[in-house]
Amino acid sequence: MKIPEIPVIIASILIITSFSGCISSYGMDSDTVTPGVLTIGITPSLPPLEYYENGELKGYDIDLMKEIAYKMGLKPEFKIYSYEGAQKALLNGEIDCIPSTAISPERKEKMDFSRAYVQTYMVIAVFESSSYREIKDLNGKNVAVIKNTYTEDWANFYLGSTTANIKPYESVDSLMSDVESGNLDAVVTDQIHMDYYAHKNNLDARMISEKITIIYWAIAVKKGNNGLQDQINDALFELEEDEALYELRNKWYD
Repeated sequence: MKIPEIPVIIASILIITSFSGCISSYGMDSDTVTPGVLTIGITPSLPPLEYYENGELKGYDIDLMKEIAYKMGLKPEFKIYSYEGAQKALLNGEIDCIPSTAISPERKEKMDFSRAYVQTYMVIAVFESSSYREIKDLNGKNVAVIKNTYTEDWANFYLGSTTANIKPYESVDSLMSDVESGNLDAVVTDQIHMDYYAHKNNLDARMISEKITIIYWAIAVKKGNNGLQDQINDALFELEEDEALYELRNKWYD
């Protein structure tokens, strides 16, 4: 890789910084709930983002936040909440951040966000054997969403003009159980998760209509905590530069 032509003294500083963890000096003065700790709110019922396997937390968000905390010189600490509970905890100042949160105008009024690091699309998924081809075909049908997520908000808004029966689920496991038993006609989700679950469960799923709404995921922080927001952005930039974000996406989504 060709090094840009910059003054030698600046280049030396950048090289030294890169070998020392780049932003690890943030650890002592980060605007966090607990000094030296990055407290992260998660809902471990949302694979492949956050879930338990043999009693151990795993997933894209777990790996991502460990990397970010390391870059910041902080110890990661994960606190378990319902999806709605995590947002309340953030607003109340109980936690520092929530990973992989869909950015929306309504949420931006209550919280701030890091730079976006995942782009996906909202989709209405049905099964390949389904006869449903258009949104109007879902009138009177059972459509699943995950409770208290942006998916539920979007479904209520977008399908509000239909007579679809929107059924909120507490977890992906309970939703998938009804998929397998044939109690659901469609699922509102994002394309990443549709592809993931279809592959994992050997389901032939397809979209009704086309990709509908672009969704950007970012890390939510408490409104006005600009110091922490900037530090997380710096960490994300470094992870992007050294291709760690690319590797994480390949590990958990491909």
